[in-house]
Amino acid sequence: MDISVIIARMICVVYLSVGMGFAFSTAYYNQAFRKIVNDSTYLFLGGWVATCMGAVLVHIHNLWVNDWRLLITIISWTILLKGITLLAFPRAIRLFEEWFTPRGIQNYFLPIVIMLGLIFGYFGFFA
Repeated sequence: MDISVIIARMICVVYLSVGMGFAFSTAYYNQAFRKIVNDSTYLFLGGWVATCMGAVLVHIHNLWVNDWRLLITIISWTILLKGITLLAFPRAIRLFEEWFTPRGIQNYFLPIVIMLGLIFGYFGFFA
């Protein structure tokens, strides 16, 4: 099986699971985001995990092609850059604090995560 399909399936499951969590447990995610923003341990751990995952994804899937697989590459680089930013500049997360409110979760995260989950689900399971 192509590595792009495997990654698409993984992203689909994770994004749709998180999207359902955003939809049905907004208060829980708001509280979790507050903890992340205000606790250096969570920021460090999140940055470390994101840097490792991003580096692995960029290493195995750095395909600058003109099809759907480019989305995986862009997400991979975004994850890597997010991790590096969290480790090098942890207070930069404050720039996105508005996104960590119940309204922000519903307006920013939920539609993006569900849409990407469905796109990757299509390419990972049906295309």
